[in-house]
Amino acid sequence: MDMTAADALVGTTLAHRYRVESKIANGGMATVFLAHDLRLDRRVALKVMHANLARDPQFVQRFINEALAVAKLSHPNVVQVYDQGSDQGHVYLAMEYVAGQTLRAALKARTRFSPAEALRIMVPILAGLGAAHQAGMVHRDMKPENVLITHDGQIKVADFGLARAAEASQQGLTKTGTLMGTAAYLSPEQITHSTADARSDVYACGIMLYELLTGRQPHTGDSPIAVAYQHVNEDVPRPSRVVPGIPPEVDSLVVRATERDPAYRLANAGQFLAAVFAAQKALDEQPSAAVTSVMEMAPAPAGDTAEDSDNATRTLQGVELPPVEYDDYEDDRPPRPSLRTPLLVATVLLLVVAVGFGWWMVDGRYETVPDLVGVESDEARRDLRMLGFRVQTAEEPAYSDEAPPGTVAATDPEAGSRLLPDTLVTLILSAGPQYVEMPDVEGASVAEARDALKEVGLTDIVEDEITSFDNPPGTVITTKPAPGEKANREESVTLTISAGFPMPNVVGQKVDDARRLLESSDLEVTVVEEHHDEVPEGHVISQDPEAETTVGAGQSVTLTVSSGPELVEVPDIRGWKVDKARKELEERGFEVTVHQVIGNRVGDYNPKGEAPKGSTIEIWTSPFGRERDRDRGREDRLWIGLD
Repeated sequence: MDMTAADALVGTTLAHRYRVESKIANGGMATVFLAHDLRLDRRVALKVMHANLARDPQFVQRFINEALAVAKLSHPNVVQVYDQGSDQGHVYLAMEYVAGQTLRAALKARTRFSPAEALRIMVPILAGLGAAHQAGMVHRDMKPENVLITHDGQIKVADFGLARAAEASQQGLTKTGTLMGTAAYLSPEQITHSTADARSDVYACGIMLYELLTGRQPHTGDSPIAVAYQHVNEDVPRPSRVVPGIPPEVDSLVVRATERDPAYRLANAGQFLAAVFAAQKALDEQPSAAVTSVMEMAPAPAGDTAEDSDNATRTLQGVELPPVEYDDYEDDRPPRPSLRTPLLVATVLLLVVAVGFGWWMVDGRYETVPDLVGVESDEARRDLRMLGFRVQTAEEPAYSDEAPPGTVAATDPEAGSRLLPDTLVTLILSAGPQYVEMPDVEGASVAEARDALKEVGLTDIVEDEITSFDNPPGTVITTKPAPGEKANREESVTLTISAGFPMPNVVGQKVDDARRLLESSDLEVTVVEEHHDEVPEGHVISQDPEAETTVGAGQSVTLTVSSGPELVEVPDIRGWKVDKARKELEERGFEVTVHQVIGNRVGDYNPKGEAPKGSTIEIWTSPFGRERDRDRGREDRLWIGLD
């Protein structure tokens, strides 16, 4: 949505309900407006998707699905989603309107926060995020821009699930510098595998905590790609390297939340929140004088004033943060010795060098074999080589219930192993699960059944044919294992196939007898009639299929039945010349016998009317030839044949 289109929405009403009053902000995915809900008479934030995304059906569907899921999440530290819809080509979300500012704006105004302030800010963020994680949801784009602070200091997390909806439309880096998220907060697994879970949100929150403590992001570069590369290949440094004096408990929080390997990272926002509480408790137990002296060692960033420091525990750029209550502890321990003594400083430095060298010798040179189950083999090889390992693929695949066929089923050494660079790692590819559900192929043809079995990985197929009067030949009667049971891909499966039954011989039988016999075997009978000179009328001349041919239930059989000889009309040829009469009769299929005495014209012929085709017609030409009256059997009159 360009600015002209966005401004044009001001003053309009979407879905006959939301009157757009003014534009609040514009982002990479949407423009946010202040709107009035005419139905419930309340202010809402209306997030309207950009037109290029709204035209993408895949994005719109994922956006709707994610919005419906977020709408079910109810927590005081999460911006509520009220409604979702589309109108006039605009896809929108109606959300809770939070009057205030973003955490990004507050951070810009303050530059950085003290450890106590930073932890206090993280508590409501992680509480809201933790509720989402418990509900099985992942934010995917945690950053200060998506954390809102009300005028009374309440903190709310916004834009749950929208990054996931955008994945279908974002390929690689966008104009706004995102890689299916914001590069500065992307976890390594999001960059290398395009996968995200609760631990990815933890990583982003760890980056936010680092930024709150130091006023800067841990990884920077000229491009989002450069930043993403650092996330994959470099650890997030301890905040105390930038701001000396940050307590080790807080340093440790950042390190645990931003482990590059998600297996070593805090598992979810709930664990992160518990760790924050533990760190707050540890800070509260430290002597206030010691904490003050440590903070005095840290140089104040440009722009900080004494007034800022006095208000640091409660105020966030004029916004009152809700205090978090903890038990008060008294500590009678003597103050810590000053680290400014040269000898002590030298001792500490030597200790640090010794510990660092020892760590490098014991663990620092090692890399962790990642969990690659389900990853495509080419991608897995690339990831392992990036970690410095040599890679080979096992010759034989292995069965796996988790990895799709052709992807990685396991590695040798296994995932989580700590190895030196240049160690050989073997990829074992998946052959799919060993046990699969037996398909229901009963009633199918043998070819169809074989295709269905091979599709699920069952290739050792045994066929057993039996005579069957109930199933068409070549169809499956039963299977072993039965449909729905587990079938072992290492063992054979048996198909019991119908061989049908031999076709009975009904040639020469009366048609009614033949029909009864065939229909009793569940055959469908079709009768066609045909003249036949030899087969009596009503008897079977031939059958299709022929006798002894294999047939099966439901198959069609055609019987050709005699309708007797074909009758042909005998023309009245009396008075015709004999040659003409002979030719006419022969053309009609008759045999002709001429009884010629005197003359060349027909005096009489027999039979008259109709006669079977191929029968003989007798002709008399004698002037004494008699015309025979077959009905009365007597002489009628004399014909004299004259030329």
